[in-house]
Amino acid sequence: PAASISPGKIENVLRRLDEAEEGLSLEELLGEEAESEQDERTLVQGLTRLQGIGLLRRAGTRYQLARSKRVSTGLIRQRGRKRIFFVPDREMDLGGRAIRIAPEDLLGAFDGDRVVATLGRGGGALDLQARVEMILQRGRLVIVGRLHHRFTGFGPPWVESLDEKFGFEIDLEGAEGAGLPEGGIVTVEVTALPAAGRAPRGRIVEVLGDTSTAPGMDIEIVIRKHDLPHRFPPEVLADAAKVSPTVLEKDALGRLDLRALPTVTIDGETARDFDDAISLQEVEGGQFLLDVHIADVSWYVREGSTLDTEARLRGTSVDFPERALPMLPEELSNGICSLRPQVDRLALTARMEVTAEGEVSGYRICETVIRSQERMTYTDVNRLLSGGDPGLAERYAPLLDLFRAMERLAQVLIRRRSARGAIDFNLPESIFEFDDEGRVAGVLKAERNIAHRLIEEFMLLANETVAGHLERLGIPSIYRVHAPPEPLRVLEFAELAQAYGYRFPLANVQSHDYQRLSRQLEGRPEERVIAYAMLRSLQRACYEAENQGHFGLAAPVYTHFTSPIRRYPDLLVHRLLRRLLQDHPDWGDGRAAFQRKAAGRAVPRQFELIPCRWLAREASERERGADAAEMELSEWRKAAFMAERVGEQFYAMIINVQEFGFFVELTEFFIEGLVPVRSLTDDVYRLEPRSHSLIGRHHGQRFRLGESVRVRVDRVNIDRHLIDFSIVRPGAGERKGTARRRGRRASHPS
Repeated sequence: PAASISPGKIENVLRRLDEAEEGLSLEELLGEEAESEQDERTLVQGLTRLQGIGLLRRAGTRYQLARSKRVSTGLIRQRGRKRIFFVPDREMDLGGRAIRIAPEDLLGAFDGDRVVATLGRGGGALDLQARVEMILQRGRLVIVGRLHHRFTGFGPPWVESLDEKFGFEIDLEGAEGAGLPEGGIVTVEVTALPAAGRAPRGRIVEVLGDTSTAPGMDIEIVIRKHDLPHRFPPEVLADAAKVSPTVLEKDALGRLDLRALPTVTIDGETARDFDDAISLQEVEGGQFLLDVHIADVSWYVREGSTLDTEARLRGTSVDFPERALPMLPEELSNGICSLRPQVDRLALTARMEVTAEGEVSGYRICETVIRSQERMTYTDVNRLLSGGDPGLAERYAPLLDLFRAMERLAQVLIRRRSARGAIDFNLPESIFEFDDEGRVAGVLKAERNIAHRLIEEFMLLANETVAGHLERLGIPSIYRVHAPPEPLRVLEFAELAQAYGYRFPLANVQSHDYQRLSRQLEGRPEERVIAYAMLRSLQRACYEAENQGHFGLAAPVYTHFTSPIRRYPDLLVHRLLRRLLQDHPDWGDGRAAFQRKAAGRAVPRQFELIPCRWLAREASERERGADAAEMELSEWRKAAFMAERVGEQFYAMIINVQEFGFFVELTEFFIEGLVPVRSLTDDVYRLEPRSHSLIGRHHGQRFRLGESVRVRVDRVNIDRHLIDFSIVRPGAGERKGTARRRGRRASHPS
């Protein structure tokens, strides 16, 4: 077994070999690590095993790290029972792909363990595959679960895991939990892992509440399941409290003063931090001067400070419907760094001269001081532009021309982006309604209007402009990369499109091809099904230290610049820009960047040692974790909503067909669930992959992707967020589902 090979000492050996370019002899290794003959035997065994795996090699009498592309040390990151990933220690060109591990290839490793793994492709899978070969160090395994007392009265209480990544019942040590209520929610640190004939043991580290159904408990559980930082350390809060709540005169010295410009923020109704503001002027010849002002967070969060360390650890803010886990303390995120109306704020501004065709003909990036006139919402701006609210138009009369100019420029930018092939699936998101008791009362579709589009277009333009500027200057940075789709995924999607009568290329696919099909689908019954399949065929965007372009946006270069309050990569880009402007003030001008590129550039010395590759990989991992947590909470609440509707019937659409059944999405709500093949008792059904159908062997009944069906809610498992439906045959009795329970008044989440 892996644990017998002295994991801690093997870890020390690998660290020493990593630092020794010429390698180390066996005598040198044993002399430092072996304290007994048993140690010598286990170390030699471990070295032999690592050499066989390919992590080590022998050069004469010395051991060296092999630096092989097929074997690496790294961390296990587990998001669910089957969603297991390997995060290598060393930098690797993954092309935006994750490295997955099948449960049977874990060798007894758990989330947070450091391991040695071999890498490759397996079974035709699209993602890279890994297999654990040795466990180097156990991580701290903390599980959230439901406490139970033994009915016999004998033996300690035990905890039922609510976390899919650890599917074991955990015995509590000693008398722990004896005074807690049955069904209480706790977090447990696993102190002894499961072994043959023995359950794992653990100790309670936190008591969350008496029941999992209490309002807000779902958020608390998801936070702990995904190990999200949710409390700021005292030293971080102390440093945040030292920051001045107002802009000091000395801070504004040397900055371009843009406080006289008409400037607004446009965000959602519930937004509390405002990190972007817009100024816009129309000039002669149908051109525009667009200013995208972004809060200068880097002025307050200095590199290496406690605030910076905590922001890097978090990587991103996590937004739950009625609670956010901010990347920065409130004094900054909702205070001095938030572009509130009628107060001075420091900003980094991208000043862009935009032609009537949407081309950026010139730009300048500069440190500024600004003052927003109004905090606008998407709803109000949309109502102003549609002209349907005279009272609102009177209230914001001084800004009406500004908003109309914004709409004109946004339409120009939308047309230009569309012409180059950018993909816009326009897939709606779900939002929740809550009753007075805090329970989910409805799952609705979030609307997207022209106000959302104009802000999106301005932010995209600023991000592209800044990315191009850094790339032309040759400064190491972080880029937002979206790699082209994998050929096998393209082939699978093309077959699906062909089954519906649409043509899609089998090779050399371009973003234009996706865009063209997306337009053909508009308004058709199969639009949502094929649009989701299109999305699944694409790779996930990620952060990289080298520019590789952005396939979905059809952008040759792209970065994240516009949200430094919420994303660490944006803060890093700001820090690079400020360092640049302080040492070379004229390099903020676009002409200087083009001249340096034309003349052949060298990396300025102050940028040579910035660890962009490591920071990019770190940020991508943090983003994946936050996305997984937000998605799980959404699925949890949908399951809780449907648990009160067991037996009710709904119209639905088949959105995915598998051998074990088919998934449906309810027409009335944004909720998915499974119709298991075992529930289809009228025939024996088999999967026909080419037509994406389940077909009855005897009677020929067919359930096909995109087909509308009527289903009944049969079972709901809230803890696992699983909803099982069954097909309602014509003429069956109905208990029709309703959007809200009687007697409850729904309200929008905050």
